[in-house]
Amino acid sequence: MPPPANPTLREDILAAALRLIEEKGAVGLTMREVAGALGYSATAIYQHFGGKEELLLALKLRAGDLLTEEMEIGRQEPTLDARLPAMGRRYIQFGLNNPAYYRLIFQDTLPGVEPTAEQLNRLRRSYEIMRETLAAWVQTGGLQGVDVNHEANVLWAMVHGITSLALAGRLPFTTHSEIFALFDLSTARWASGILSLQPAPPQKDTQKQARHTKRSALTNQRSTKTPSGGTRHEPTISRQSVSTR
Repeated sequence: MPPPANPTLREDILAAALRLIEEKGAVGLTMREVAGALGYSATAIYQHFGGKEELLLALKLRAGDLLTEEMEIGRQEPTLDARLPAMGRRYIQFGLNNPAYYRLIFQDTLPGVEPTAEQLNRLRRSYEIMRETLAAWVQTGGLQGVDVNHEANVLWAMVHGITSLALAGRLPFTTHSEIFALFDLSTARWASGILSLQPAPPQKDTQKQARHTKRSALTNQRSTKTPSGGTRHEPTISRQSVSTR
């Protein structure tokens, strides 16, 4: 009697492949190595994945889904002002905690691993969540002259750059607190740059205000006493006659 099928074998294959990628990278991965790590023959692995390319694509899509989940968590912050920073921090944290997954999404370009259009949209969902949140922030704040697509690319490049530099050991510090401090500084300067481009609030028209005061004084004195004790009636000053002086 053949042994019962392993219901978790597909997940076991993905987990074993990820461990091997963490150790030696995606380029050198072989199906035989994955099978050996699990104690199976390569034939068993091919029953779930048609080849190395299909296996790597499955891992790439899973990585994208996990990053999307992080963006969704960030989007649950109670205020719009808090959502974009929360998303950025979760993006960086995901990359620092899952370097193999992160490189599969953004850095490892392997021949034969070609996502379909639908799969590309799935991989880009994390970016779209950030862009949608940025658009809501711009609209709610009444910000003018802001190109949402352009600024979304700026924000994405910012968090991607910080994460990639940190993973490559190219930053002058290594602790997560220092990396997040760099992100906070970058975000604050980006936001201040956006706000500095907004038109200044309209200044009060002091000349118009003075005319209004004069008009009020005149209209409140519709009659005055003459030297003989009589009453002299003054004409009412209309808004039009004052404003055209």
